[in-house]
Amino acid sequence: MDAGLIASRYAQALLLFASETKEEGRVYEDAAALKKAVLSKDDVAGCIERLSEPMQRFLALVIHNKRVEYLPAIMHNYRVLYRKKKGITRAWLTTATENPTLADKLAQLMKLQGFTEVDFKTEVNPDLIGGFIVQVEDKRLDASIAAQLRDIRKEWEEKNRNNRNNG
Repeated sequence: MDAGLIASRYAQALLLFASETKEEGRVYEDAAALKKAVLSKDDVAGCIERLSEPMQRFLALVIHNKRVEYLPAIMHNYRVLYRKKKGITRAWLTTATENPTLADKLAQLMKLQGFTEVDFKTEVNPDLIGGFIVQVEDKRLDASIAAQLRDIRKEWEEKNRNNRNNG
């Protein structure tokens, strides 16, 4: 059977089970922690001990059915399904320095534009020099100093190339 199909079916089953137990949000957080622990092979046992009861029961089913190899994909698919069900938009924010309030401010602006809820994943990249890059689904805004400098350089090189060709 196709690995994507297996992961998708298990994720759908987990979403249904989590809905029935009224633990969707907790299972959403558990799914992120479990996926991270499994992929990094870092304290998987400790992570499992901290999981909610519904997630522990689901994990027992996955182990019983010998589907552990699909666990990262199942957890990923569950989180995608959960966000879709709850109307949560995933966004990525990269800043040149730590800026804990920027994601909240951008989320508020996005809510004014009709987004119901925004889940930002943040990252710091000093190579940006200043400013930020925000990506929401397939749209990207690069408001970094590094991008502005690249644009200026490109414009300057093009202008010099045109001057050499005309002179």
